[in-house]
Amino acid sequence: MEIKVKKGKILVYRVYDIGSEIDLEKVEALFEDKRLKERFKIDRKHNMSLIISSSPVSVQLGSFDLNIQNKKVSSELIAKVWHFGTLSLSFQFPIEEGTTWAELVHIASWLENDDEIDNLARKKALEFQNDIQVAIPIRTEWKMNEDYVTYLIQELDGFTGPLSSLVEKVDVPALILAESKEVLSEQMKKNTLENVYQYSKDDLVVLDWNSALVIEPTGSMDVPLVIEFALNQLLEMRFYDDLLDQRLNTLYNEVVGRKKKMFSNKFSRLAEEAGQIYLEISEIVENVENSFKTVGDFYLATIFRASSKRFKFDDWEKSINEKLGNLAEVSKLLHSEVSESRNQMMEMVVIILIALEVVPFLWELAH
Repeated sequence: MEIKVKKGKILVYRVYDIGSEIDLEKVEALFEDKRLKERFKIDRKHNMSLIISSSPVSVQLGSFDLNIQNKKVSSELIAKVWHFGTLSLSFQFPIEEGTTWAELVHIASWLENDDEIDNLARKKALEFQNDIQVAIPIRTEWKMNEDYVTYLIQELDGFTGPLSSLVEKVDVPALILAESKEVLSEQMKKNTLENVYQYSKDDLVVLDWNSALVIEPTGSMDVPLVIEFALNQLLEMRFYDDLLDQRLNTLYNEVVGRKKKMFSNKFSRLAEEAGQIYLEISEIVENVENSFKTVGDFYLATIFRASSKRFKFDDWEKSINEKLGNLAEVSKLLHSEVSESRNQMMEMVVIILIALEVVPFLWELAH
Protein backbone atom coordinates (compact mmCIF):
# COMPACT_ATOMS: atom_id res chain seq x y z
CA MET A 1 0.00 0.00 0.00
CA GLU A 2 1.36 3.41 -1.00
CA ILE A 3 2.26 5.77 1.82
CA LYS A 4 0.35 9.07 1.79
CA VAL A 5 0.11 12.16 3.96
CA LYS A 6 -3.16 12.31 5.86
CA LYS A 7 -2.47 15.52 7.78
CA GLY A 8 0.40 17.96 7.69
CA LYS A 9 1.68 21.32 6.55
CA ILE A 10 4.70 22.94 4.93
CA LEU A 11 6.56 25.83 6.58
CA VAL A 12 8.57 27.98 4.16
CA TYR A 13 10.94 30.39 5.90
CA ARG A 14 12.64 33.56 4.76
CA VAL A 15 14.87 35.34 7.30
CA TYR A 16 16.18 38.92 7.01
CA ASP A 17 18.41 41.22 9.02
CA ILE A 18 16.42 44.44 9.49
CA GLY A 19 18.31 46.26 12.24
CA SER A 20 21.18 46.40 14.70
CA GLU A 21 18.73 45.29 17.40
CA ILE A 22 14.99 45.42 17.99
CA ASP A 23 13.14 46.66 21.08
CA LEU A 24 10.54 43.91 21.49
CA GLU A 25 8.53 45.83 24.10
CA LYS A 26 8.12 48.68 21.62
CA VAL A 27 7.07 46.20 18.93
CA GLU A 28 4.34 44.80 21.20
CA ALA A 29 3.19 48.32 22.06
CA LEU A 30 3.04 49.21 18.37
CA PHE A 31 0.58 46.43 17.68
CA GLU A 32 -1.78 47.83 20.29
CA ASP A 33 -2.13 50.85 17.99
CA LYS A 34 -5.51 50.84 16.25
CA ARG A 35 -4.06 51.16 12.74
CA LEU A 36 -1.84 48.08 13.08
CA LYS A 37 -4.31 46.19 15.25
CA GLU A 38 -6.86 46.28 12.43
CA ARG A 39 -4.32 44.93 9.93
CA PHE A 40 -2.45 42.35 11.98
CA LYS A 41 -2.91 40.09 14.98
CA ILE A 42 -0.17 39.78 17.58
CA ASP A 43 0.30 36.23 18.89
CA ARG A 44 0.82 36.30 22.66
CA LYS A 45 1.11 32.52 23.08
CA HIS A 46 4.52 31.70 24.51
CA ASN A 47 5.96 28.23 24.20
CA MET A 48 6.47 27.05 27.78
CA SER A 49 8.62 24.05 26.83
CA LEU A 50 11.26 26.43 25.48
CA ILE A 51 13.37 28.88 27.43
CA ILE A 52 14.83 31.35 24.93
CA SER A 53 16.49 34.60 25.90
CA SER A 54 14.11 37.43 24.89
CA SER A 55 11.39 35.33 23.25
CA PRO A 56 10.43 36.69 19.81
CA VAL A 57 7.26 38.65 19.13
CA SER A 58 5.00 36.77 16.70
CA VAL A 59 2.57 38.60 14.43
CA GLN A 60 0.02 37.07 12.06
CA LEU A 61 0.22 38.98 8.78
CA GLY A 62 -2.85 37.37 7.20
CA SER A 63 -3.56 34.92 4.39
CA PHE A 64 -2.03 34.89 0.92
CA ASP A 65 -2.65 32.76 -2.15
CA LEU A 66 0.47 30.98 -3.39
CA ASN A 67 0.89 29.27 -6.73
CA ILE A 68 2.13 25.76 -5.90
CA GLN A 69 2.51 23.55 -8.97
CA ASN A 70 0.03 25.74 -10.83
CA LYS A 71 -2.56 25.39 -8.06
CA LYS A 72 -3.71 28.21 -5.80
CA VAL A 73 -3.00 27.37 -2.19
CA SER A 74 -4.02 29.55 0.76
CA SER A 75 -1.09 30.26 3.06
CA GLU A 76 -0.89 31.89 6.50
CA LEU A 77 2.02 34.31 6.86
CA ILE A 78 3.55 34.67 10.32
CA ALA A 79 6.32 37.11 11.23
CA LYS A 80 8.65 36.66 14.19
CA VAL A 81 10.81 39.55 15.38
CA TRP A 82 13.98 38.59 17.28
CA HIS A 83 15.76 40.94 19.68
CA PHE A 84 19.15 40.62 17.95
CA GLY A 85 17.83 42.28 14.79
CA THR A 86 16.26 39.65 12.55
CA LEU A 87 12.82 39.11 11.08
CA SER A 88 11.72 35.61 10.11
CA LEU A 89 8.71 35.13 7.87
CA SER A 90 7.05 31.73 7.61
CA PHE A 91 4.51 30.84 4.94
CA GLN A 92 2.42 27.97 6.32
CA PHE A 93 0.12 25.99 4.07
CA PRO A 94 -1.51 22.55 4.43
CA ILE A 95 -0.45 19.42 2.60
CA GLU A 96 -3.52 18.18 0.76
CA GLU A 97 -4.88 14.98 2.30
CA GLY A 98 -3.95 11.96 0.21
CA THR A 99 -0.72 13.48 -1.15
CA THR A 100 1.69 10.65 -1.97
CA TRP A 101 5.34 10.78 -0.99
CA ALA A 102 6.37 11.16 -4.64
CA GLU A 103 3.95 14.10 -5.00
CA LEU A 104 5.38 15.67 -1.85
CA VAL A 105 8.88 15.40 -3.34
CA HIS A 106 7.62 17.17 -6.49
CA ILE A 107 6.20 19.97 -4.33
CA ALA A 108 9.60 20.25 -2.60
CA SER A 109 11.32 20.55 -5.98
CA TRP A 110 8.84 23.23 -7.07
CA LEU A 111 9.47 25.27 -3.92
CA GLU A 112 13.21 24.97 -4.46
CA ASN A 113 13.04 26.51 -7.94
CA ASP A 114 10.14 29.00 -7.72
CA ASP A 115 10.72 32.73 -7.12
CA GLU A 116 7.19 33.73 -6.09
CA ILE A 117 7.73 33.27 -2.36
CA ASP A 118 11.09 35.07 -2.50
CA ASN A 119 9.56 38.13 -4.14
CA LEU A 120 6.52 38.23 -1.86
CA ALA A 121 8.61 37.68 1.28
CA ARG A 122 11.05 40.48 0.44
CA LYS A 123 8.14 42.86 -0.17
CA LYS A 124 6.43 41.92 3.12
CA ALA A 125 9.71 42.13 5.06
CA LEU A 126 10.26 45.71 3.88
CA GLU A 127 6.67 46.68 4.72
CA PHE A 128 6.97 45.15 8.17
CA GLN A 129 10.32 46.87 8.77
CA ASN A 130 8.64 50.20 7.98
CA ASP A 131 5.75 49.39 10.34
CA ILE A 132 8.08 48.80 13.31
CA GLN A 133 10.84 51.28 12.45
CA VAL A 134 10.49 53.20 15.76
CA ALA A 135 11.55 49.99 17.55
CA ILE A 136 14.74 49.70 15.46
CA PRO A 137 17.60 52.03 16.57
CA ILE A 138 19.65 51.45 13.41
CA ARG A 139 17.97 50.02 10.31
CA THR A 140 19.82 47.69 7.96
CA GLU A 141 18.92 46.64 4.45
CA TRP A 142 21.25 43.71 3.85
CA LYS A 143 20.42 42.01 0.57
CA MET A 144 21.28 38.50 1.76
CA ASN A 145 18.74 36.25 3.49
CA GLU A 146 18.32 32.70 4.74
CA ASP A 147 15.69 30.31 3.41
CA TYR A 148 14.49 27.01 4.80
CA VAL A 149 11.62 24.53 4.45
CA THR A 150 10.18 22.32 7.18
CA TYR A 151 7.74 19.52 6.31
CA LEU A 152 5.60 19.02 9.42
CA ILE A 153 3.54 15.81 9.22
CA GLN A 154 1.01 14.72 11.84
CA GLU A 155 -0.49 11.61 10.25
CA LEU A 156 0.47 9.16 7.51
CA ASP A 157 -1.79 6.71 5.68
CA GLY A 158 -0.54 3.33 4.51
CA PHE A 159 2.36 3.15 6.94
CA THR A 160 2.68 0.49 9.62
CA GLY A 161 5.56 -0.22 11.94
CA PRO A 162 7.86 1.99 13.99
CA LEU A 163 8.64 5.45 12.60
CA SER A 164 12.33 4.61 12.77
CA SER A 165 11.72 2.35 9.76
CA LEU A 166 10.11 5.10 7.65
CA VAL A 167 13.42 5.89 5.96
CA GLU A 168 13.39 2.34 4.60
CA LYS A 169 9.87 2.66 3.17
CA VAL A 170 10.02 6.10 1.46
CA ASP A 171 12.74 8.25 -0.07
CA VAL A 172 13.30 10.76 2.73
CA PRO A 173 16.59 12.11 1.26
CA ALA A 174 14.81 12.98 -2.01
CA LEU A 175 12.34 15.12 -0.03
CA ILE A 176 15.03 16.74 2.10
CA LEU A 177 17.16 17.60 -0.95
CA ALA A 178 14.11 18.51 -3.11
CA GLU A 179 15.37 16.12 -5.78
CA SER A 180 12.51 14.82 -7.92
CA LYS A 181 14.49 14.03 -11.09
CA GLU A 182 17.81 12.47 -10.12
CA VAL A 183 18.19 9.12 -8.37
CA LEU A 184 20.37 9.89 -5.38
CA SER A 185 23.49 7.84 -4.72
CA GLU A 186 23.76 5.71 -1.60
CA GLN A 187 26.47 8.04 -0.31
CA MET A 188 24.18 11.10 -0.58
CA LYS A 189 21.37 9.19 1.11
CA LYS A 190 23.68 8.13 3.92
CA ASN A 191 24.94 11.69 4.46
CA THR A 192 21.38 13.04 4.61
CA LEU A 193 20.24 10.39 7.08
CA GLU A 194 23.09 11.06 9.52
CA ASN A 195 20.88 13.56 11.33
CA VAL A 196 17.84 11.52 12.39
CA TYR A 197 16.40 12.08 15.88
CA GLN A 198 13.55 10.66 17.94
CA TYR A 199 12.15 11.59 21.35
CA SER A 200 9.56 8.81 21.33
CA LYS A 201 8.65 5.99 18.99
CA ASP A 202 5.85 8.15 17.53
CA ASP A 203 7.92 11.10 16.35
CA LEU A 204 10.84 11.65 13.98
CA VAL A 205 13.11 14.52 12.92
CA VAL A 206 15.45 14.51 9.93
CA LEU A 207 17.63 17.63 9.71
CA ASP A 208 19.64 19.07 6.86
CA TRP A 209 21.17 22.44 5.98
CA ASN A 210 18.22 23.66 3.85
CA SER A 211 15.19 21.65 4.98
CA ALA A 212 13.86 19.29 7.62
CA LEU A 213 11.24 16.58 7.99
CA VAL A 214 9.38 16.69 11.30
CA ILE A 215 6.81 13.99 12.08
CA GLU A 216 4.89 15.01 15.20
CA PRO A 217 1.44 13.48 15.93
CA THR A 218 0.46 16.36 18.25
CA GLY A 219 1.28 19.03 15.67
CA SER A 220 3.57 20.72 18.23
CA MET A 221 5.67 23.56 16.78
CA ASP A 222 8.51 23.10 19.30
CA VAL A 223 11.00 21.52 16.89
CA PRO A 224 10.25 23.89 13.98
CA LEU A 225 10.68 26.83 16.39
CA VAL A 226 14.10 25.58 17.52
CA ILE A 227 15.22 25.19 13.89
CA GLU A 228 13.86 28.67 13.10
CA PHE A 229 15.78 30.06 16.10
CA ALA A 230 19.02 28.50 14.81
CA LEU A 231 18.30 29.84 11.32
CA ASN A 232 18.02 33.40 12.66
CA GLN A 233 21.32 33.03 14.50
CA LEU A 234 22.97 31.71 11.35
CA LEU A 235 21.85 34.80 9.44
CA GLU A 236 23.29 37.08 12.14
CA MET A 237 26.64 35.30 12.00
CA ARG A 238 26.74 35.67 8.22
CA PHE A 239 25.73 39.34 8.54
CA TYR A 240 28.48 40.22 11.01
CA ASP A 241 31.07 38.19 9.12
CA ASP A 242 30.26 40.24 6.02
CA LEU A 243 30.18 43.49 8.01
CA LEU A 244 33.64 42.75 9.42
CA ASP A 245 34.93 42.18 5.89
CA GLN A 246 33.60 45.56 4.83
CA ARG A 247 34.99 47.42 7.88
CA LEU A 248 38.41 45.78 7.60
CA ASN A 249 38.65 46.59 3.89
CA THR A 250 37.70 50.21 4.58
CA LEU A 251 40.36 50.51 7.28
CA TYR A 252 43.03 48.86 5.13
CA ASN A 253 42.25 51.21 2.23
CA GLU A 254 42.41 54.21 4.56
CA VAL A 255 45.79 53.19 5.95
CA VAL A 256 47.67 51.52 3.08
CA GLY A 257 49.32 53.66 0.43
CA ARG A 258 48.72 56.99 2.12
CA LYS A 259 51.40 59.11 3.72
CA LYS A 260 51.16 60.27 7.28
CA LYS A 261 50.81 63.99 7.77
CA MET A 262 52.45 65.40 10.84
CA PHE A 263 49.52 67.54 11.94
CA SER A 264 46.75 65.20 10.78
CA ASN A 265 44.46 63.51 13.32
CA LYS A 266 43.40 60.92 10.75
CA PHE A 267 45.21 57.95 12.37
CA SER A 268 43.79 58.91 15.74
CA ARG A 269 40.28 58.94 14.24
CA LEU A 270 40.83 55.57 12.52
CA ALA A 271 42.22 54.01 15.72
CA GLU A 272 39.18 55.20 17.66
CA GLU A 273 36.83 53.91 14.95
CA ALA A 274 38.55 50.49 14.83
CA GLY A 275 38.32 50.14 18.61
CA GLN A 276 34.66 51.15 18.62
CA ILE A 277 33.78 48.67 15.84
CA TYR A 278 35.59 45.91 17.72
CA LEU A 279 33.68 46.58 20.95
CA GLU A 280 30.29 46.92 19.22
CA ILE A 281 30.55 43.78 17.10
CA SER A 282 32.10 41.71 19.92
CA GLU A 283 29.17 42.60 22.19
CA ILE A 284 26.54 41.85 19.54
CA VAL A 285 28.13 38.53 18.51
CA GLU A 286 28.39 37.49 22.16
CA ASN A 287 24.72 38.39 22.62
CA VAL A 288 23.73 36.21 19.64
CA GLU A 289 25.95 33.30 20.68
CA ASN A 290 24.74 33.33 24.30
CA SER A 291 21.06 33.16 23.29
CA PHE A 292 21.25 29.43 22.52
CA LYS A 293 22.57 28.64 25.99
CA THR A 294 19.10 29.34 27.34
CA VAL A 295 17.33 26.65 25.31
CA GLY A 296 15.96 24.47 28.10
CA ASP A 297 14.39 21.10 27.17
CA PHE A 298 17.06 18.40 26.73
CA TYR A 299 15.65 16.96 23.49
CA LEU A 300 15.08 20.40 21.99
CA ALA A 301 18.60 21.39 23.04
CA THR A 302 19.80 18.31 21.14
CA ILE A 303 17.87 19.46 18.05
CA PHE A 304 19.36 22.93 18.41
CA ARG A 305 22.92 21.58 18.65
CA ALA A 306 22.29 19.38 15.62
CA SER A 307 20.94 22.37 13.67
CA SER A 308 23.94 24.44 14.73
CA LYS A 309 26.31 21.75 13.53
CA ARG A 310 24.47 21.35 10.22
CA PHE A 311 24.47 25.13 9.71
CA LYS A 312 28.22 25.13 10.48
CA PHE A 313 28.03 27.57 13.38
CA ASP A 314 31.59 26.65 14.43
CA ASP A 315 33.00 27.72 11.05
CA TRP A 316 31.17 31.05 11.14
CA GLU A 317 32.21 31.70 14.74
CA LYS A 318 35.83 30.91 13.87
CA SER A 319 35.73 33.27 10.88
CA ILE A 320 34.19 36.08 12.96
CA ASN A 321 36.68 35.61 15.81
CA GLU A 322 39.62 35.68 13.38
CA LYS A 323 38.36 38.92 11.83
CA LEU A 324 37.73 40.46 15.24
CA GLY A 325 41.33 39.53 16.06
CA ASN A 326 42.49 41.25 12.87
CA LEU A 327 40.44 44.30 13.79
CA ALA A 328 42.03 44.39 17.25
CA GLU A 329 45.49 44.20 15.64
CA VAL A 330 44.63 47.04 13.24
CA SER A 331 43.41 49.12 16.17
CA LYS A 332 46.64 48.38 18.07
CA LEU A 333 48.81 49.32 15.08
CA LEU A 334 46.90 52.55 14.53
CA HIS A 335 47.28 53.47 18.20
CA SER A 336 51.04 52.81 17.85
CA GLU A 337 51.14 55.13 14.83
CA VAL A 338 49.30 57.79 16.80
CA SER A 339 51.74 57.41 19.72
CA GLU A 340 54.72 57.61 17.36
CA SER A 341 53.35 60.76 15.72
CA ARG A 342 52.80 62.33 19.13
CA ASN A 343 56.34 61.42 20.23
CA GLN A 344 57.75 62.98 17.07
CA MET A 345 55.67 66.06 17.71
CA MET A 346 56.96 66.29 21.29
CA GLU A 347 60.55 65.90 20.10
CA MET A 348 60.06 68.74 17.62
CA VAL A 349 58.55 70.95 20.32
CA VAL A 350 61.48 70.23 22.65
CA ILE A 351 63.98 71.03 19.87
CA ILE A 352 62.20 74.30 19.09
CA LEU A 353 62.10 75.28 22.77
CA ILE A 354 65.80 74.52 23.15
CA ALA A 355 66.51 76.53 20.01
CA LEU A 356 64.55 79.47 21.39
CA GLU A 357 66.70 79.38 24.52
CA VAL A 358 70.07 78.76 22.82
CA VAL A 359 69.84 81.05 19.79
CA PRO A 360 69.56 84.33 21.83
CA PHE A 361 72.46 83.15 24.04
CA LEU A 362 74.65 82.43 21.02
CA TRP A 363 73.63 85.81 19.51
CA GLU A 364 74.80 87.58 22.64
CA LEU A 365 78.10 85.69 22.62
CA ALA A 366 78.66 86.56 18.98
CA HIS A 367 78.17 90.28 19.66
